[in-house]
Amino acid sequence: MSNIPADPLLRIKKLSDSLENNEFENTSALIFAFRQEKDLLRDLPAVFEGALESILERLESTAMFGGESCSFSQSDLLAALTIWLEKAKSYLEKQLGIV
Repeated sequence: MSNIPADPLLRIKKLSDSLENNEFENTSALIFAFRQEKDLLRDLPAVFEGALESILERLESTAMFGGESCSFSQSDLLAALTIWLEKAKSYLEKQLGIV
């Protein structure tokens, strides 16, 4: 049995906690984890998937070019990922009538 929660809000919390606590082994592992969230993305409008992929592609660039030496700031992209998670959580809460 997988340790990945089925509930989309729990999935977001797990990703947020992992990101906040630097639990990803490296940037590639972080990107892989987010790209594996197909079930979560199905619960969100398509614009979320496009925005996420944009962030992940830029993170891949920072990994290839040494983090901050790339034209994208890795720390800014991680902040953007945090914002993406917050917006996804807010959207889902509204859909579920929690907020």
